[in-house]
This record gives sequence, structure tokens and C-alpha cells, in this order.
Amino acid sequence: RLTLEEQKSLLITGVRKVKSFDTKEIILETTKGGLIIKGSELGITNLNLDQSEIEIEGQIDILSYSGNRARDSKGMWERLFK
Repeated sequence: RLTLEEQKSLLITGVRKVKSFDTKEIILETTKGGLIIKGSELGITNLNLDQSEIEIEGQIDILSYSGNRARDSKGMWERLFK
């Protein structure tokens, strides 16, 4: 579940892992695949992996959800270039 309030506050459930983060981009692994959050002055205000939740604040401009396709395409490229 994604709950975005006025492009300033984002609550996400189903989070498995925070892959990387800085003030412009946060990359997450969720139960449904990858999720990239882009914006400015981004910060993680609460992270609870036991409950699979994260809260993010800042100027949220882009949410890019890759689903499980990113894993499948990466596997294809890895097989081609072995």
C-alpha cells in the first residue's frame, strides 16, 4: 500500500529492504518488486522492517514501480553475456 499526502509525506507497506537512499532517490525492494522514489530533500522518518513499513518525507516527484519485471530482464541479460 502506498499513501501519498500532498507530495510531501509517503507511507509504504510491504517493504522488504532499502537498497539505497540519498536526498534525491530512494530505492526499495517490496513484496511486489522494486520501487524507486525520486524527488528532493528526501528523508526516511520511520523504518520498521518487522512490520514492513517505511515513512518518507520531502518533495516526492516520481514513484516508479518495476514489479517483478526488473528481475526477469536482468536474468536474461546475465544469461546473454555469460
